[in-house]
Amino acid sequence: MKICYDYEVFWKQKFSGVASRYYYNLIKHLSENQNLKLKVFANLYLNERIANLPSDILIGKRIKKRIPFTGKILEKFNSVYCNYQISKFNPDIIHKTYYSNKIIKKKGQIILTVFDLWHEKNSNFKSMPKKNSLEISDHIVCPSNKTKIDLIDIYNVDSKKVTVTYFGIENFDEFSNNESQFKNSINKPYILFVGARGRYKNFTNLIKAFILSNKLKKDFKILCFGGGSFTKEEKIFFDENKVSDLIEKTKNDDDYTLYNSYKNAKCLVYPSSHEGLGLPPLEAMSLKCPVIASNHDAILEAVGDAAITFDPSSIDDILYKLENTIYSKEKISEIISKGIIQSRNFSWKKCADETLKVYSELS
Repeated sequence: MKICYDYEVFWKQKFSGVASRYYYNLIKHLSENQNLKLKVFANLYLNERIANLPSDILIGKRIKKRIPFTGKILEKFNSVYCNYQISKFNPDIIHKTYYSNKIIKKKGQIILTVFDLWHEKNSNFKSMPKKNSLEISDHIVCPSNKTKIDLIDIYNVDSKKVTVTYFGIENFDEFSNNESQFKNSINKPYILFVGARGRYKNFTNLIKAFILSNKLKKDFKILCFGGGSFTKEEKIFFDENKVSDLIEKTKNDDDYTLYNSYKNAKCLVYPSSHEGLGLPPLEAMSLKCPVIASNHDAILEAVGDAAITFDPSSIDDILYKLENTIYSKEKISEIISKGIIQSRNFSWKKCADETLKVYSELS
């Protein structure tokens, strides 16, 4: 079977966003199957992660940053040349990596992965940005049943056209022998926050809950991984509430830093009010990091009963669950044990095997 992936997400995501992480791991595991011929047509790409793919799979050259005033030109070049390469490759399966209608349908069946429907559910103008991509797709993959339900409800997609394949979690084993070399600037126990901090991620609600607790402020700091540097507005907010010295950002956003941030945290707090699935809680669980998370349906689908959950819109509930969990050895021990077992249900190999089954049924 001949399978190809387009350039789009690897041009849009320089670092390892969920989408590029998903495609990298999917392709990496599928490449172990000798009966498959895989190609990634990413003629010019920014993403660091896919540079690790074998050169016979990845067709393209990485550039470190976008050249000013060339965005539209390079985007057009990538699109036209990608279509040419797909036509020449004549694949059985074309797996689109982003929501657009740029891939002209050839012989191959088109697969699209829909990560979540946050924009549609929260748009005042009832935006339908995935409509064209969905219409040209022969089959759709979703990371959770919640996302599948949202997709069917919003876009009226035939349920037979949609398959749920749960995403996997990173294998951090390669870092386990280097823990002693990790240096962290935090000088007291910390609560970990992972990922983007804006909008539905509800980072501000976490900080507001933290501010209300003199006990938490005395005993813990908050460490943020990923999501970029603190904004001017965030810094002003920290200053106004006298917590600037209690909230820190990791210097590096690589997997080694992420691994050690999980391993050394008192707990992960994940207050997002909308996810396609939510990988950080599962990653944390696999590394024996206790999880206190939002009760959003997709997150619950991931964590099961292995996390303490709260209403992400309620600062009082966030504070209550934090204080009542973080100081209880019994609760911490229980969710660590349950988390290890729960995380074993999610692997990139399993995701790849289930995705290959979708490919095989269509080709």
